Amino acid sequence: MRSTLQTILTLFSFLLTAQQGILPTFDGVVSAQEWKGAENFSIKYEIDPGNNIPSPHLTDVFVTYSKTDLYVGFIAYADMENLRSSIRNRDEGFQDDNVLIGIDTYGDGRFMVSAGANPEGNQLDLKLSSTGNDDISYNINFESKTSKHKDSYHVELKIPFSVLQFKNAPEMNWKILLFRSTYTDSNRSGNLNFPIDLNNSCLPCQTPTSITIKNIESKNRVSLLPYVYGGLSGEEDTSGFAYGKPQGSFGLSGLFDLNNTTSLEYAINPDFSQVEADVSQITANNTFAIFFEERRPYFNEGNDIIETELNTVYTRAVNKPLLSTKIISQGENQRFYWLTAFDEASPYLIAGENRSYFGEGKAAFSNIFRYQRNYDQGSNIGFLTTNRVFRDGGYGHTIGVDGLLRFKKSYTASFEYNRSIILEPKADWIEENDRIGTLSTKLDGEKLNGDALSISLNRNTKNWNSEVEYKHYSPHYQTPLGFVTQNSIKTLSASQDYQHFFDKEDYFKQLNIGVGSELIYNYNSLRKFLNFDAYTFVQMKHNIRSEISFSHVVNEEYEGFIAEGMNTFELFLGYNPTEAFRLGMFTSIGESIRYDEENPAVGNNFFIGTFNSFQITPKVRLSPTLRYSQLKNKIDNTLYFSGFIARSEFNFQFNNAFSFRLVGEFNDFDKKFFFQPLLKWNPNPFTIFYIGGTNGYSQINSNNRYGVENSQLYFKFQYQFDL
Repeated sequence: MRSTLQTILTLFSFLLTAQQGILPTFDGVVSAQEWKGAENFSIKYEIDPGNNIPSPHLTDVFVTYSKTDLYVGFIAYADMENLRSSIRNRDEGFQDDNVLIGIDTYGDGRFMVSAGANPEGNQLDLKLSSTGNDDISYNINFESKTSKHKDSYHVELKIPFSVLQFKNAPEMNWKILLFRSTYTDSNRSGNLNFPIDLNNSCLPCQTPTSITIKNIESKNRVSLLPYVYGGLSGEEDTSGFAYGKPQGSFGLSGLFDLNNTTSLEYAINPDFSQVEADVSQITANNTFAIFFEERRPYFNEGNDIIETELNTVYTRAVNKPLLSTKIISQGENQRFYWLTAFDEASPYLIAGENRSYFGEGKAAFSNIFRYQRNYDQGSNIGFLTTNRVFRDGGYGHTIGVDGLLRFKKSYTASFEYNRSIILEPKADWIEENDRIGTLSTKLDGEKLNGDALSISLNRNTKNWNSEVEYKHYSPHYQTPLGFVTQNSIKTLSASQDYQHFFDKEDYFKQLNIGVGSELIYNYNSLRKFLNFDAYTFVQMKHNIRSEISFSHVVNEEYEGFIAEGMNTFELFLGYNPTEAFRLGMFTSIGESIRYDEENPAVGNNFFIGTFNSFQITPKVRLSPTLRYSQLKNKIDNTLYFSGFIARSEFNFQFNNAFSFRLVGEFNDFDKKFFFQPLLKWNPNPFTIFYIGGTNGYSQINSNNRYGVENSQLYFKFQYQFDL
């Protein structure tokens, strides 16, 4: 009897192993024997710059799984002497040789979660949406190991099912995409496991490849993310330079899964400072607020759900929350996002016709709720509302509907309509007392109602891409938790692009030619802007990329001043023949308005910028940039303004998790510069320890001597505990 029972258990174990494959040894070496029971695929189509031509290097891919994890193995055959691969921080290896797998657990094209690595094991992950946008700030926790061989490099990935959202069933069919970026004869080549259909703009919708997953156990995630922060800062005053008292804080955030499709996140007194500071931008002759990307980990999940054409949600409007919660659910046919926060300091942004107004607001309750019904091919219809109620009075609400429809494969239609309801707080956050319509920008308790609308139609084919779009923002439309800087306008735009692919042996690889026009009226039927654009983009051998564009502005109106017949010529040039250096240059020459309310005029505009990267060793990188801008009086050549921002970053990478960075930047507009050293340990997307500082210098008494204006020392330790 015992022998019979043992035989049955052995047979059951064999059948289970046969179903799920023999699990490979996770060591970075992809052995055919270890992966014998896995599904096997090939990456063999170059889709960029070629159009479904044979890949320059073959790639074999193996996929299998255990009860809790998906295993992926890549054998990437290559000319190892020309392999591009350096030791980098997470998500910095996209410029190297790399491989990725994209996973669509619902098979409807709404998005793909992608994970991969370069040959050094530097992890890469992103979320690819049906609109074609890549969110490289998106992160998941997974493992990667790599190895190099005589004619190839190997990558093994171990992706927990718990980091993916899906409706669990005894048997599931997931769509996958396999991608490889490689180089040959100094030319970058993007490759897929299937031929791409350029008549269809939804890349996740196209993949014919799927894997069958049976009888898995997806453990619900429960994670805690406590942090402790300390800092010391000092400033120059009339009595000299003095440091204040040491400052410190601590807080907690975390996540737990309610089930396979729904997760809850929370943050208590979070530290929302960013390790990677925003790069300074040239704001001379700019009257509108500047947009900055979201990089804070708490907002990592769900950005694709709240992304809209009208920028209704800008998560950086949630600035300094004392407490926040976020629920995200990804169902089979529908999904929703719900964020709440009590914000101790809320930024306040007012859009105007010719400029925006910004102030630092006080405590407010914030709410973002998004619902979306999903259909095949990335089509959807949704509802979105944002709400912000200030503790001391005043509120702002938006409510809207939107949708996207793909039909006849080549066509995409979208719409979005929002309504805003505002009761201004009575506060002194906005200094200016200008007029927008019949109301003032002063926060004096006025009530405002407005609306915004976006409608677009796109057609994509192998060679031709067409788009027509209409937008309007009414005079009193505002987005309390979004980013709209201009209103009182109605915009109609159209563009037509042509794309041509050359033979593999040709010097030219890809050519794009496009024309377009934009027409803007205000709500008084005044034509504010009309232009015609034309551009040519060429991709050549040796990773040379060039774009030339020309714009003719028929007219532009600003505060009653009308400029006519302005022309602008722009040139972009990029050169990246080896991993050792990457060079880029952009210049713009032409005419533009001097946006001065009291004395607007047309001036001669000149801008030039360079952005470069030198990989001195696999661990050492130097990245200098320079941006210069000026505007001159057309009559006597006197300067309205001129200046530059010079910046340099030095990176030393001890390994994939441990690095040292030194940033130096000089801003000629403000006559200031700073140095910022940073030592960082970042073993996974959410665990981080850093210690650094910033020394700021400014000009003394308007001469060429500089002195320390401010100084900061700081450290932070944040560690993820998985329970």
